[in-house]
Amino acid sequence: MLDLIFSKVGPVFLTILCGYLLMRTRILSRDGIPVLARIAMTVFIPAMLFQTLSQSDIRAHFDLRLWGAYYGGALLNYALMYVTARVTLNAKNDEAAITAVGGVFSNVVLLGIPLVQAVYGEEGLVPLLIVLSIHPLTLLGITIFLVEGSRTSGETRLANVASSMVRVLKNPIIIAIIAGVGASLIGLKLPEIANNTLEGFRVAGPTVALLLVGCGLYGQSIRGNLKASLMCTCAKMFIQPVLVFSVAYFIFDLPRLWLIVVTLMAALPVGANVAILAGNYQICIDRSATTILITTLISVITLPLLVLYAGVP
Repeated sequence: MLDLIFSKVGPVFLTILCGYLLMRTRILSRDGIPVLARIAMTVFIPAMLFQTLSQSDIRAHFDLRLWGAYYGGALLNYALMYVTARVTLNAKNDEAAITAVGGVFSNVVLLGIPLVQAVYGEEGLVPLLIVLSIHPLTLLGITIFLVEGSRTSGETRLANVASSMVRVLKNPIIIAIIAGVGASLIGLKLPEIANNTLEGFRVAGPTVALLLVGCGLYGQSIRGNLKASLMCTCAKMFIQPVLVFSVAYFIFDLPRLWLIVVTLMAALPVGANVAILAGNYQICIDRSATTILITTLISVITLPLLVLYAGVP
C-alpha cells in the first residue's frame, strides 16, 4: 500500500512543492500568479472538466445519493460552525457565515481533482465532478444569502443575492460542467481535432492547478483571529470527513469507490473561494487566509494517510 502513496499521491504533493519553490526562487513572480491562475481557471481546467464529463456516461453514474451524502454532512457541519461562531466568538451574522463556510468549503478544483484523478482515475473523477457541479451554488449560495441578509432587506437583499449567484453561474468551471453533462446526455461526439486539443488542455490542467496551490503558500503567514482559524481547521479537516463518511455509509450506503471519493472531498483543505468571498465583503479576511494556509499544510499529512487507509477498490 505504501507504493500507492509514493507512486500516486507523492507526485501530487511534490508538484505543490515545485510551485512553492518556483515562487521562492523567484522564477515566478507574484505579479505573474493571477495570469497563470486566470489561464488555468478559464482554459485548462474547464477544458478538462468538459472532456471528462462529455466522454462519460452520466446517466449511468448520476445518483442523487452522491449529493445527499456529501451535502448532508457538509451542511450539518456548516450549521454546527455557524452556531459555534455565534456562541463562542460572539460573531455577528455575516461574520458567522464567513467563518462557517471557512470550515466546510473544500479546495476541490485545484487539489481534489488532481488527487482523485491520480489515485482513482476517470472512474473516481466522475462522481467527484457530479458533487462539484453544485458545490459553489450550495455552500457559497447559503453564505451569500446570510451575509446579504444581515446587511440588506427585502427586495434589495434578493437582488444582491441573485446578482451574486449569477456571477457564480458565469464561472467558466460551472459552465464547463453544465456543458459537459449536456454533451454526455445527448451523446455528442467531438471532431478528432477538437478532442485532441482538449486532451492537451486536460493533461496540463491538474499540473497547473497543483503548481498554483504551491504558489499560494509562499509568503503566507499566521494572522488574524487564530482561535477562529483553528476552530475552522478542526471542523474542516477532522469533523467534516467524519460527518460526510457517516452520512454516506450509514444513511445512503454508497458504493465503496464513491464513499472514498466523497470522504476525500470532505477532507480537502479550504478552497480559495472562501478568501475571495471574505475579501468581497471585507469580513474575516485574515482568518480566512490563515485557515487556508493551516488546512493546506495539514493536508500534506492527512490526505496521504486517508488514501493509504482507504486503498484502491
